Amino acid sequence: MRKSIESILREIENTLNTKMEEFNDTLFPVKKKPPYVHFNAYNSYRFETPDNTGTGSNYKGMIVYDLAVLFTTALPAIAHDSLLFSDLSKDAVDGIIKIYTSTKKQIFIAYDKQGDCRPDTKKTLEERCVLRLSNENCELYGRSWDTKE
Repeated sequence: MRKSIESILREIENTLNTKMEEFNDTLFPVKKKPPYVHFNAYNSYRFETPDNTGTGSNYKGMIVYDLAVLFTTALPAIAHDSLLFSDLSKDAVDGIIKIYTSTKKQIFIAYDKQGDCRPDTKKTLEERCVLRLSNENCELYGRSWDTKE
């Protein structure tokens, strides 16, 4: 039983790491070390990007991991909050948005830095926008949740 669990974990690990490397290689003009996951046991793992513990690298790694899971499983959708994009380079954002648009599965993102995007990425975001929130009667459910009544 233990050997079959280890074998299955190695297979999952290999599948995810291969996909994360594939995605990571598309994000930058110069190839950078991809994140990787290593399952120590069924209830223990290590996830990191070698030689880079920066916030941007960690957020990029999390997005790339989520995408690897989305693309290699039956998972139908993922969601990413705007916080994950805050420390990413324009190259990384451009590449991630391209990966998002390459699948028929659903990907929901909250993104609030369209003004900082390159023109092609901004155009893609605008074309695929389903819901746009803002102040002045464009809040979700018609009101701002942090306003004192």
